[in-house]
This record gives sequence, structure tokens and C-alpha cells, in this order.
Amino acid sequence: METTVDHIDDLEELFHHKLAQQYYIEEELVGTLDEMAINATNDRLSDGFADHRDETRTQVRRLEDVFAALDRPAERRDAPILDALEEERPMLENAIEDDDLRNMVYLNAGMMTERIEMTAYEGLTSIAGQIGYDDEIRKPLASNHDEEKAAYRELSAMETAADMKPLWDRLTPS
Repeated sequence: METTVDHIDDLEELFHHKLAQQYYIEEELVGTLDEMAINATNDRLSDGFADHRDETRTQVRRLEDVFAALDRPAERRDAPILDALEEERPMLENAIEDDDLRNMVYLNAGMMTERIEMTAYEGLTSIAGQIGYDDEIRKPLASNHDEEKAAYRELSAMETAADMKPLWDRLTPS
């Protein structure tokens, strides 16, 4: 896996770099989502993470299709923004004993990650359009973006859902 960036001269190189970072992110998130699905004690949250894990596997395959359309092997490049989130998660898990509070950490982490992914796909799609890439490259990116947006909306709705109200009431100081 490439960890440094030596030189980027043009949009195609930038696109490939960002695509490789997103590939890394999606592959890493399959495992993370699996862990959070197992560890979350709120059934709706756990089921949501499990569903999105399965969706993320499909997103990985779509990115592999984009690499193939570019006639390049799928490549992973470090994405420091994900690494930072992944570094924080176990620290919080170890510091928090309350299941409901840990669920809130997972909900927030999920929302943060979805925002990052939506922005990444927007950038990739924009660059692909500027380069003049056809639908074979742009459509899989748009599909992944749409799924990330839907996952964010689902998590956001969960934040105010009736089954989360007792949790908020218990965790909010009176």
C-alpha cells in the first residue's frame, strides 16, 4: 500500500490518488462496520451497521470496477482522516463502560464517516467530469455517493428516533 505522495502533476494522477484512498477507506470500513454491528447494543443501530457493511462490500467492488475501467490494478493508499477516526474509536470504547453512551459514540462516528465519504465521492465525481471520464467511471462513484447519503440520512433519523429517546433522556443531565 502506498503511504506517500511523491508528485502529482495532473487531474488524472489526483483522481487516481483519491480513488486509491477511497478504496482503502471502503475496505477498512467493512471490518469497522462489522465490529460496530457486533458491539452496538441498540438493535436498530446494530442492524443499520450490518446492512451498511454489506452495502460497503458492494461499494468496494464498484471501486474495483472503476480501477478496471481505467485499466489499472486496484490500489490502496492511506487515508489519514479515516486512520484518525479509527485511532479514536478503540480509545473511546475502552474509556466508556455504559452501553448506551458507547452506542452514541458509534452513531456519531457513523455520521462523521458518512459525511467524509460523501465529500470524497463528490470530489471524485467532479474530477472525473473535468477529465471527461464516461459513465463507466462516473456511475459507480455516483451510486456509492447515493448510498453514503442514504446511510447518513438513516443515522441522522436514528438520532431523533423514538427508540433512542430513552437513551437521550438517561444520558442528558436534568
